[in-house]
Amino acid sequence: MRKFNSVFALAAGVALSFGLAQMPVMAATADTTATTTAGTHHQDHVWRVGCDAAFAPFTYTDEKGQLIGFDVDLIKAIGAEMGYTIDMKGYPFDGIIPTLITNNIDMIISGFTISPERAERVDFSDPYYRCGLTFLTLKKNADKFSTFDDIAKAKICVQIGTTGALFLQKTLKNPDMRQFNTPPETYLELQNGGCEVVVNDRPVNDFFLAQSPENKKNVVSKDIDIAQNEYYGIAIAKGNTELLKLVNEGLKRVIDNGKFAEISNKWFGYDITDDLKAHSAEAAAALAGVGSGK
Repeated sequence: MRKFNSVFALAAGVALSFGLAQMPVMAATADTTATTTAGTHHQDHVWRVGCDAAFAPFTYTDEKGQLIGFDVDLIKAIGAEMGYTIDMKGYPFDGIIPTLITNNIDMIISGFTISPERAERVDFSDPYYRCGLTFLTLKKNADKFSTFDDIAKAKICVQIGTTGALFLQKTLKNPDMRQFNTPPETYLELQNGGCEVVVNDRPVNDFFLAQSPENKKNVVSKDIDIAQNEYYGIAIAKGNTELLKLVNEGLKRVIDNGKFAEISNKWFGYDITDDLKAHSAEAAAALAGVGSGK
């Protein structure tokens, strides 16, 4: 059973609990290091990193407005291994790829799922997290929406631009989808009765449920079995092979030296390294598939 670290309590403004539902979503912050300068480039040994600043527990803001999360710690560790500091900023999720393509950032890390559609526009690092989709519904509706097939006619809330939204559009015929900028907005809409189901990445939904006893009391999570083997990667501009090699080497080093396990235990309460390695062949196939346009 997963054990969540007490640091999750910091995210009350991000993963809305039913008891604190009226708290505002915190805005994206500037950078994560006071020593970096806006507009610097990776050739100056600074990596400009873009993220979604409301995607807990991977990238989100604490009560002081600072970017924190698994991905924040990971990219800092990768940068440190390769001799780079990190200038990290939050952007609207649906505009983050254009921000990369126009060279305003060097890379994206934010629970960013490797997919064929995205691979047409960006290159991906080696996978670093195995993910999947789940849906949430109120416990009073648990019998009505007990399987993925049951939600075909439901009012569904998703985050705009996510693989969850794309999956629903591909899999369901004319889904009744309401799209929001951040996951916390989807949870608030579920609470207020504006939707019957929320579809997000499993760790994001899990994080929400872990925030308060009220969340677990009122909401139930269900796996979407046909979408359980997605992988997160770091996105880099097409053709930037030099930077891609640096990132992949840094990722390999932090896995080999145990830093990856340390970060994993901090944010998830357990080490995800074994799971990633156990599915390494599948992860490699997923990356090769998008690389060849499949």
